[in-house]
Amino acid sequence: MSWRWLAALSRASLLLGWVLLSACATAPLERVTPAAPPLDSASDEAGLIMQMDRYETDLRNSATLVRDAALNRYLAELTCKLAGDYCSEIRVYLVREPYFNAQMAPNGMLIVWTGLLLRVEDEAQLAFVLGHEVGHYVERHSLARWRKLKSTSNLALALQVLGGGGLVGAAASLGAYGTLFAFSRDQERAADTYGLQRLRELGYDDRRAAALWSAVWDEEQVRDRQLLSSIFSTHPASAERRDRLAGQATGTSTTRASALFWQAVNTLRNSWLDDEIGRRHYAQSEVLLRRLRSLPHAQSEAAYYSAEMYRRRARSGDFERAIGAYREAIAGVDPPALAWRGLGLSLRQLGRSVDAQLAWREYLARAPDATDRALIESYLQ
Repeated sequence: MSWRWLAALSRASLLLGWVLLSACATAPLERVTPAAPPLDSASDEAGLIMQMDRYETDLRNSATLVRDAALNRYLAELTCKLAGDYCSEIRVYLVREPYFNAQMAPNGMLIVWTGLLLRVEDEAQLAFVLGHEVGHYVERHSLARWRKLKSTSNLALALQVLGGGGLVGAAASLGAYGTLFAFSRDQERAADTYGLQRLRELGYDDRRAAALWSAVWDEEQVRDRQLLSSIFSTHPASAERRDRLAGQATGTSTTRASALFWQAVNTLRNSWLDDEIGRRHYAQSEVLLRRLRSLPHAQSEAAYYSAEMYRRRARSGDFERAIGAYREAIAGVDPPALAWRGLGLSLRQLGRSVDAQLAWREYLARAPDATDRALIESYLQ
């Protein structure tokens, strides 16, 4: 995947921020009617949906899409269950981007980012997020935002950015779309209420929504404010939201469906963790990985990627932290051969050459076809 479009997306977000702030209020809209007849082609909603249809066509051909058939089927089936009567109108696309985000378009296009799946601990939490996005669709929040923009003199600028001018690829245009339709706090609260209601109706533990939000809020608290990007995109991160979700939870069910979720995502998590530490937002990644290391399903892999993060960050004490995390990963179930490679590199940085060579020999024994064999053998001489 390319990271170039993320920088372009950040620039687009800055351009659009003041556009959204200048929008005036509009009257509430009626809910979408399931399987409603076609819209009048001259209506503003029909025009917006036609534009989103074009973006969806581009997205289908995007290199950023995750095309794992089993995972996409799982997401589609879970979304369908949450959408109920709206099931046939919603299509789910999983995009490989290491940020906590999902976007719901008025034409039924639901985009989920892999950084969100990396942070979810069970199906109950994922169901809340998907139910929340369905709520945006049902309440027609995108149309409300569109009408606000149409009432300003800045619509031409918004359309230019939304149309992809200066952006890199269809995914960037969709990202700009997400910022263009960043929902208000009241709309987010309404979608939260809808998501919680669907959790209860389907028998999930509704307390898991607050637990998820508490976890991602902890990450946002340590973000370097000088960096443009965040794990959040269109969703407001606040302690108020965390507390409100906790206050609205009933705890009438304890169903989390953890095994189903982990079975669906297990084979792809390593690539998502690679992407996460590749962001180089190490303070946030450290908070995330510390939480994942406490989960039985993720403990070993999270220990390995914690070690990789510390070794790459290379601050005072990080090589010692990396060594401890590599050894935790090695002691786990089915550790990757690369754990011994990283352990050796970290030991080498601390001048522990004998221990480093032992680690590298174990690495080469476990990975006889390693592409860096020649380099590692040069360290052993």
